[in-house]
Amino acid sequence: MLRLMIVDDEPIILEGIREMIEEENTPFGKIILANDGIDALEKIDYFHPDLIITDIHMPGINGLEFIKQAQQKKVKRFIILTGHDVFEYARKAVQLQVVDYMLKPVNQQELAELLKRIALALLEEKQHRTEPLSLNRLSAPTQNENISLMKAFIETNYMKDISLPDIAANLNLHPSYVGQMFKRETGGTFVKFLNQVRIEKAKQLLEGTKDMPLDKIAKCVGYDNSRTFYKVFRNTVGVTPGEYRKSGCHFF
Repeated sequence: MLRLMIVDDEPIILEGIREMIEEENTPFGKIILANDGIDALEKIDYFHPDLIITDIHMPGINGLEFIKQAQQKKVKRFIILTGHDVFEYARKAVQLQVVDYMLKPVNQQELAELLKRIALALLEEKQHRTEPLSLNRLSAPTQNENISLMKAFIETNYMKDISLPDIAANLNLHPSYVGQMFKRETGGTFVKFLNQVRIEKAKQLLEGTKDMPLDKIAKCVGYDNSRTFYKVFRNTVGVTPGEYRKSGCHFF
């Protein structure tokens, strides 16, 4: 799950941008708000954002100075947000290697498309850092970028009642095409992958809690019907959720 920080000294703008992003269901599943650069620098230490959207004109330190200090804290990606279309700001933003420069009022569609492109780059970067280099990986073809976004969408929204048309709408593609593409690229169906994600999350809850009722765990991972949860869990893991918990979670 990707982390996004939004920095602006105007509360209405902060909340408005967050609502836009949440409506678009981007892979940025964790969002934190900061009222100015000083507040943001303190929050970076524990939130560790993958991307920061920041205003330029703010009290204390301006957005450009904030970016310089945030870069020292290992934050690499920024989007500058401002109400002033001034070339000097754009020039300095380029010097600071800012991802993009957006003018207020923010266009929701443009913002969503930009975040999806950045999310794809981040997800690929994270994958390269965590996966061991092998001959198979070197010889494997690059995965369709839409598949990465689809998987990220599922992993961010698995607890909701999501469907293939939801993902298709998120990518502005036809559901039938998305389903065929997913199966062709991954060898499995959307439903199978969604269930795999949900069951892995359920296993984590079963391992981390002793008293949480099973029907509540089912709802936490996206199953309103407990019987469906039990059936899918058993078919996937080989035992029921209750048996998995009693066994000390030693099944694979």
